[in-house]
Order: sequence, then C-alpha cells, then structure tokens
Amino acid sequence: MTSEDINKPVYCDRCSVARAAYLVKILDGELAFCNHHYLKHKEALDKVAYEIVELDRKEETPQLINERI
Repeated sequence: MTSEDINKPVYCDRCSVARAAYLVKILDGELAFCNHHYLKHKEALDKVAYEIVELDRKEETPQLINERI
C-alpha cells in the first residue's frame, strides 16, 4: 500500500459520481455511499450493517491545559 492508495478518493458505489461520505461495513464486505444515497437507503442499511463510518469527518482535538505544578 502506498500513500497514493491512502489518499485516493472513494466514490459512491451507487452512482459512481459523488464522493463517498459513508462507508458501510456488512458481513459480505464494504459499501461506500454519498450522503444522498446513504440517506435514501439508511433504513435498510441500518438493518444489515455492523458498522457505519462517516468519512472525512473532522474529530475535535481536545485542548491540553497548560498548568504548572
């Protein structure tokens, strides 16, 4: 695996045009969906997925408190 593989954009498995916003993990593998198609099929996906990952989500970094002891 190279850095190009890691940085390669993932596209929706349904429309193949929009960038994937969600990665849905099911027993048979993984499916990538744009926001539109994820929301459209959310109810069915919730029944079969064991994990749903929101892609490109920015996590908040906790701020350290600089205290002198």
